[in-house]
Amino acid sequence: MPTAYRLERIHLEVTNVCNFKCEFCPDAIMQRSRGHMDWDLLSRALAQMAEQRLAKIVAFHLMGEPLIYPRIFDAIALTRQLNLNLHLTTNGSTFHLKPDHIARLVASVIPKVTISLQTPDPDTFIIRGAPPQLKPEQYFDGITRFVQANLADSSSRTRVHLKFLDTTPHPFLVPHKAMHVVEGKAQMRQELTAWANRLLADYPHRPSAADLQQRIRQHRPGRWQVIELDSKLALETFPLDSWGNVESDQVIPASFGYCNGTTDQAGILYDGTVVPCCKDYDGQIPLGNLNHHSLTEILDQQQPACGLREGFDRFQVRHPVCQRCMGADTRPKAALRQVGSIAYFKAYSPIMKRLQPGWGEV
Repeated sequence: MPTAYRLERIHLEVTNVCNFKCEFCPDAIMQRSRGHMDWDLLSRALAQMAEQRLAKIVAFHLMGEPLIYPRIFDAIALTRQLNLNLHLTTNGSTFHLKPDHIARLVASVIPKVTISLQTPDPDTFIIRGAPPQLKPEQYFDGITRFVQANLADSSSRTRVHLKFLDTTPHPFLVPHKAMHVVEGKAQMRQELTAWANRLLADYPHRPSAADLQQRIRQHRPGRWQVIELDSKLALETFPLDSWGNVESDQVIPASFGYCNGTTDQAGILYDGTVVPCCKDYDGQIPLGNLNHHSLTEILDQQQPACGLREGFDRFQVRHPVCQRCMGADTRPKAALRQVGSIAYFKAYSPIMKRLQPGWGEV
């Protein structure tokens, strides 16, 4: 009988190069050099994950745009050969810039694709810092054509999530800068309805108008939510937060709390550096490097990972990067976030996983 998975998710950064410069992303302040993961390193990492059942989900996502990785379709094919549950997150730009990506990605039968639409209209698209040759309607049209091609292909089982940025103010979150994209119940429902109708136009299995509105009315602003439209399509809203990149002089650091970094998740940067979570975009908490050690050695035997995990197990936040990430700009909010982190990871999440198998994986 196979052993249980070591982690829930491994974030694998095939590249940290991106063709967008989104204002809500830390790409502009990232200090690391830019580059693509060496193919031999990528192959070895994926093989190790498969052989040792290291993660329930392998996500081509941390920094960068994976669909501009030179061997992205070879990498996707390799995950299929190794029977890995691959989730890929893309900004969706290449569906117009490289139209052949639509058919190739549909044919790859990848388990899940998340498209970071984020800015659903031409007015807000300006904050994406897109290439000059990519106009808003071209961007939206490319995404629409991919979604519709995937829905129309009966052999594809790829589940697509279209992600919207929810900038509704939230007392628990600490965005690194103020911005206004989609806010409040009315505006978000309007955008979700418009995009649902756009994506499902002429789709024979689309929900009825009444059913669609009932599903969208379930949305509550300022929280992560998934709205099912079809077995292969969902709309996802995600509240604006920081990547732990708020200036240190603006943050009251956390001293206690809990995070699932190194316990349920880890990240691998393009140069092989292992980090505890997807928010360590600059590699400030290096746990080791896959060019020198295996992932199991890094997570289970080396002091950086063991020490970090030991602290969280005692509800202690020891590393200054974690203290800033889990802190807040006011003392009441800092206390709320610290208590909330324990409640979420130690109570709410385990209960939801028992009640709804697969919860948190969508």
